[in-house]
Amino acid sequence: MSKLIVLTGLDGSGTTSVARKLSEADTGSTILSGINEPYTSCREAIDRAIRDKCPMAHYLFYLSAIIHASSLAEEALKSGNVYCVRYLIDTVVSHRVAGLDVRLEYETGLYRILKPDFTVFLHIEEGLRQERITGRGKGFLDKTLDNESFRTKFLKEFEFLAGHFYRIDVDGKSVLELTREIRALASL
Repeated sequence: MSKLIVLTGLDGSGTTSVARKLSEADTGSTILSGINEPYTSCREAIDRAIRDKCPMAHYLFYLSAIIHASSLAEEALKSGNVYCVRYLIDTVVSHRVAGLDVRLEYETGLYRILKPDFTVFLHIEEGLRQERITGRGKGFLDKTLDNESFRTKFLKEFEFLAGHFYRIDVDGKSVLELTREIRALASL
């Protein structure tokens, strides 16, 4: 039976690299992002225009993107495992930091989101994270997370949801070592 494996962590923690390596080792698997087309093409405009002005509208945009990703994952699971970089937990954490009282709910009277079989939070030391994101170029959220107070709020919200994921420390581990650790934990 195929599994939905979600990788999360602050930008620069290696979620995308680890997802690629997991998929390479898993014939028939699929890599998804929590934000896919058509959402990716308007994401930056939404972030800049409404994130601070109307946090609930911003949340609903991202919730809609996750519902869409869930439908893509359900289809892809017919062929093999799905490795998803960012998912509902990221949307909830981000918007809780913005002051919204949202919860990690996969099914409500309004929507149903496929619940992950396994979620892993890649934790990284801040100095190493900064090296990585500076090397690739900082995006909008990267610059926002440069603020220590804001970054601390993110990490506290993830800790609040710690019962929903396995934490793996990235420091000193290669992508291959992280991949092996996740495969063992997720029984892949």
